[in-house]
Amino acid sequence: MKKKNIIYILLIILAMGIYYYQRDDTESPELETIDLSTEPIYQSDRMETTIYDPLGNLSYKIIADNVKHFEDSGETLFQSPNITLYNQDNLITWHILANKATLTRDKLLYLNDKVILKNILPDAQLQRILTDNAKVDLTTQVVTSDDQVTIEGTSFTSTGTGLLGNLRNKTADILENVKTYYNAPNIETSNTTN
Repeated sequence: MKKKNIIYILLIILAMGIYYYQRDDTESPELETIDLSTEPIYQSDRMETTIYDPLGNLSYKIIADNVKHFEDSGETLFQSPNITLYNQDNLITWHILANKATLTRDKLLYLNDKVILKNILPDAQLQRILTDNAKVDLTTQVVTSDDQVTIEGTSFTSTGTGLLGNLRNKTADILENVKTYYNAPNIETSNTTN
């Protein structure tokens, strides 16, 4: 064979090799993209977070068994949350307990399943609020509920449906079907814990 023919054969083999190499790259299966918008960007077991107001005063603290934060929705989900609210003097005013909670970007806390709000101040007439579901605005400390509610105080117990209260002002109103018992021991409910 002539030297010229060998060069042509090598060029043809080289061209075919490049063609098949390029074809393998373009025909390789594309990687699947995973939609992470429904997945938490972080999650943690046994988490504690302390939040301060713009002046550096304690605002609230949240301890939870499990936490998941979702960036797209801005929601944070808590399992067994224990929330502590503070006043302007950095004194603990309320403990809030529930089995589950969701905190939104705008600081609305949705509490679900065996919600208990305990007033910690020693001279408070309003001592506990019990319900199945409630919403607390952590900025204004306004609490609302559409469910059955029990309010316990130093010398009264009230039950009914619906709640509108202000934890900062230590006020709570049951909206419908109100029954109040004065100078009576606290009524046992399924939400009551000691």
